[in-house]
Amino acid sequence: MYKIAICEDDKDYIEYLKQIIQKTDVIEEELLIYDFYSGEQFCLHPDCDFDLVILDMQMGEMDGYETAMKMRALGHNFLLVFCSGVVQPFPLSFKASPYRYLLKEFTEEEMISEMAEVLLEMKAKKQNPFIIGRAKTKEKIRIYPESVSYISKFKDHSIIHLTGKLAQSRSGEILRSSMKLNEIHKIFNENCGFVRAHNSYIINMSCIVSIESHYIKLTTGEYLSFSRARASEFKEVFARFVAAKY
Repeated sequence: MYKIAICEDDKDYIEYLKQIIQKTDVIEEELLIYDFYSGEQFCLHPDCDFDLVILDMQMGEMDGYETAMKMRALGHNFLLVFCSGVVQPFPLSFKASPYRYLLKEFTEEEMISEMAEVLLEMKAKKQNPFIIGRAKTKEKIRIYPESVSYISKFKDHSIIHLTGKLAQSRSGEILRSSMKLNEIHKIFNENCGFVRAHNSYIINMSCIVSIESHYIKLTTGEYLSFSRARASEFKEVFARFVAAKY
């Protein structure tokens, strides 16, 4: 199943885009399409865990670019497509990391062709491993490996320790996952650059600065210990990671 948001103040054009999506016939799985008629409405939606977001560049008080930047600042990593009938791409708009621009002047044939490529990219993006994190507001956020320094076990759930841009945009926040650490490690495994150094956490090996005695120093400045029981496994996995990287 894929979740698609169309944010456009013209209801008729939303229906047109839905028909275009149906005519592409490139996705076999179920598509859930959500309608939004303003950037404000989209940003207030409690569940922003979308695979694809199509934003009209010109909408009311909050245009497509402002809407996209607000959601990006919160760490939402959906595939973004801008749609416009008048506004052409401008340098600042690329900061929102759009995958493509759809022009309303496209013929139906051109639009179907463009949309087919968008949907295939959406499918490919979803195949990348991710987990769902939740903030205090219950907001759901997709967390990809590059945004994690380590994940620790806490009672019956897990705490996600962030790094990079997501850590900056979510400064001071604690993100949690309802998944247990063993379940997460099946997703964020050695192939994603993660190692189980202790029963209580898994570590992103890209964030390891040095190994000192029984401690691991991370790029965040934190120190984590690795257990004696897992020392041999940890060193073997980390050696393979370093060899593959260099």
